[in-house]
Amino acid sequence: MTLLSPPSARLPPIRSIHKHSAEVLECLVEYLRTIYNPPVRGTRRVDRKAKDKLDGDADGDGLTQLRADDYERGYAIRWLTSLVAQASLLQDTSEEHGPDDGAFDEKVDALVQHTASLLAVCAGSAAAGIVTRRFPLASPLLHSPIEVQLTDIPISVEEDAATVGAHTWGGACLLAELVMENPERYGLSDDAIARGLRILELGAGTGLVSLAVAKYLSARCCQTDVDPAGATVVATDYHPDVLENLSRNISLNAGQNLVSPSAHALDWSEFSQDAGGCPPCIAPFDQSFDIIFGADIIYEASHARWIRDTVATLLQRPSLAGDRDTVSSPRFHLLIPLRPTHALESRTVQDIFPHATRGVPAPATCVYESTWELCILEEEAFVCEAGDARPGGEVQYVHSVIGWAS
Repeated sequence: MTLLSPPSARLPPIRSIHKHSAEVLECLVEYLRTIYNPPVRGTRRVDRKAKDKLDGDADGDGLTQLRADDYERGYAIRWLTSLVAQASLLQDTSEEHGPDDGAFDEKVDALVQHTASLLAVCAGSAAAGIVTRRFPLASPLLHSPIEVQLTDIPISVEEDAATVGAHTWGGACLLAELVMENPERYGLSDDAIARGLRILELGAGTGLVSLAVAKYLSARCCQTDVDPAGATVVATDYHPDVLENLSRNISLNAGQNLVSPSAHALDWSEFSQDAGGCPPCIAPFDQSFDIIFGADIIYEASHARWIRDTVATLLQRPSLAGDRDTVSSPRFHLLIPLRPTHALESRTVQDIFPHATRGVPAPATCVYESTWELCILEEEAFVCEAGDARPGGEVQYVHSVIGWAS
């Protein structure tokens, strides 16, 4: 476990910031980022051919206390503010750059941008237990990365319900990255966007996947002059505290986006066949969805059954497009970690969603709805570093592509 010195002891005096090199200052900014903008655990994918050495976990009890220290946070904010103010005084002490090549100015500009970004995080999450993170997400189809800013709030336990959605978990980070890396595989092709998409996220938590998808749609439409045609992104969760934080995160990311998510309460148990399957028929659930996302949303054995019944009700039927020209292959993308502590819950996914054996019906040929079943059409596994103190610790995620088959 890595022990970090408090900012007041580690950082050079404010008055002498400009006397240090840009490289040293960049390292100090990254040191502060480790404290105040920590990465989400279990998201760095493992390269089996050239596996990096684990860095270990710096986020123990000591770091949690350090992050909550108002004096140290205040000192870090003052130091970062002074760094931005003194950036113009930095001198190029390296022999690598020529006098007019502009490389040093670019390095200083990047330092200022990183500093300003971290400064916003530090200033925006002053309360103990609250962590604000910024997630840059790159896509090969976009000219520049998008960025999502999220706030995690402390997890509370009330009776038998824990607000686990108050934190951003590794599954949401991984799913957001996968969607950005290959948008077309996840139903976000330009043609589908132009036709108008209805997208739903189950158990959205802090909203990373929904916000990433909405920002991608906005950026792609601006870049290609494609009209989003009323694209809808609906982020849902159950617990009131989680929904309140989700709404705040949506507001935090509001801007000139053409598409913005909306937050809504959704109780999967209302769709359960065992409970009579009486889902809400009010907007936005009065129309079906072309794409449904779910990341790390199965914590109890009953969840998989509830989710199946919910998806069966809300996922677009291939041959029932009606007046709206939709994507031809509605999909539910489910990504779950294979946690040893939730092995039974993970196995229920395989029991509830059988593997398709005869393919996916085409909208023009499938007329016997009674034979349709939600099946796993594709599966892919990803291994990520666990991000804790266990040497070589890893966590495996499984991405299941679920759709209608007969």
